[in-house]
Amino acid sequence: MMKKLFPFATLLYLASPLLATSNFTDRLDDPRAVYLTPDKFPVQGDGVADDSDALQQAIDKVQETTNQGILFLPSGRYRLTRTVYIWPGIRLIGFGKTRPVFVLGPNTPAFQNGPSYMIFFAGRRPRKGLSAGNSSESENAKPPDASPGTFYSAISNIDIEIQDGNPGAVAVRAHYAQHCYLAHMDFHLGSGLAGIHDGGNLAQDLHFFGGQYGIWTRKPSPGWQFTVIDTVFEGQREAGIREHEAGLTLIRPQFKNVPSAISIDPGYFDELWVKDGRFENISGPAVFISDENSPRTEINMENAVCKRVPVFSSFRESGKQVARTDSISPILVQFPLSRISSTSFR
Repeated sequence: MMKKLFPFATLLYLASPLLATSNFTDRLDDPRAVYLTPDKFPVQGDGVADDSDALQQAIDKVQETTNQGILFLPSGRYRLTRTVYIWPGIRLIGFGKTRPVFVLGPNTPAFQNGPSYMIFFAGRRPRKGLSAGNSSESENAKPPDASPGTFYSAISNIDIEIQDGNPGAVAVRAHYAQHCYLAHMDFHLGSGLAGIHDGGNLAQDLHFFGGQYGIWTRKPSPGWQFTVIDTVFEGQREAGIREHEAGLTLIRPQFKNVPSAISIDPGYFDELWVKDGRFENISGPAVFISDENSPRTEINMENAVCKRVPVFSSFRESGKQVARTDSISPILVQFPLSRISSTSFR
């Protein structure tokens, strides 16, 4: 069985796209949807003009007409200079021969200190027509975070690019709940802080390049697991994933050229499951494990394929380490009340 799993993981890694492929090349006709086009909104899509207001207007239009629905974005480079809010139940879907890209230009004001968000999934749109003195409900108030009641919000087939001079920038805050997702996205994070901060529910077919972290996340909004499928982390400055209590389930993740693949914050547990993972050129321990004596610390790996990974895992409190082994047989390493189980290395 091991002889079959390793070629599969290798082929999967080699097949990772160097360039993003648009999953929806043709315009999808939906009479109830809103389209971000120049005949409807003051949008340029040239990567130079500021399209923040046009994008927000289009999202607001969906909320005002159908409450929940779809905003379609054609190919283009949409420069953002401030946070854009996605209201509950609204999905942004890109289409065209190339994926649309949200671009944060060099040294954009307000993105030097973080976390500062390009895209923010909100729990509610502030109500209109109320006095500015009622800060909790005024349309001028900051929208509340997504919550356990935020369903059906999503982004699909849209890339994000953070250019130089934005060390506090985060591409997406996604603290939402059921039926919400991010899919088919490339995050070129450059000098930025993270691709996703406080994610939840499902992320699939994402690629993170650069940044301090690919994903920086904590306990998901409803308190259940955060599932990440077919996602690549490459070139992060500190870790592919920084997290705690996220209940992470990672299926076919790939980590390459990072100091650490997964770093659990000191003093916190996690219930982590990784299946068919590939770890390559990891200079520090691939996995930092914390709160090792907690019954909630459950670290499970199945078919972890390693290449140039001197230390696979390190326990913060005790300093114990699990070194990478050249054995192709499954190994079991157990510690009191915590464990790395069903772990195989090649």
